[in-house]
Amino acid sequence: MTTPLSWLPLPSPPGRAEDEPASESDDQALDPVELAALHRGRDAGEAAAGWVRERASRQEDERHALALEHAAAGIERASHQEVFPGGDGQLAEELRYSLAADVLLGAAHTATLPDLAPGERMPLVAVCALAAAMPSCVHGDLPRGLTLLADGLDAATAAGHAAITATGSTG
Repeated sequence: MTTPLSWLPLPSPPGRAEDEPASESDDQALDPVELAALHRGRDAGEAAAGWVRERASRQEDERHALALEHAAAGIERASHQEVFPGGDGQLAEELRYSLAADVLLGAAHTATLPDLAPGERMPLVAVCALAAAMPSCVHGDLPRGLTLLADGLDAATAAGHAAITATGSTG
């Protein structure tokens, strides 16, 4: 059975290379509710990563921009490729590092902080923490857990956008 969401790419299941394309049988092996939750998580992650990339684009220090770009890529990966039924629910070390709360400090050895508008720091920590938690949903009720985390990710992203609006900053 093909669902309206089945044409979208899914995370790679265990044992298959990340660059190997998903087959139609992979989509069909998933419950439609799980499939919808996986797509919901991926969409929320992409939106959050886009918001973080906007923060990266306005950094004068390229090292801070790169740290935020790594966080954005980590959000996308943690909310998509790292979430699959049957997975171990663990983040790779480089993902844990890129999604750590010290993303607020920016690049090490700069003696400056990233340029963030008032009110953007907490949403930044929240999107990183929520994305980092997404892979662990495979150990429980994946649709419920992933949907709740995706909702939180959307709320944190919206709060970040609202911080810009409230301060009158651009970005």
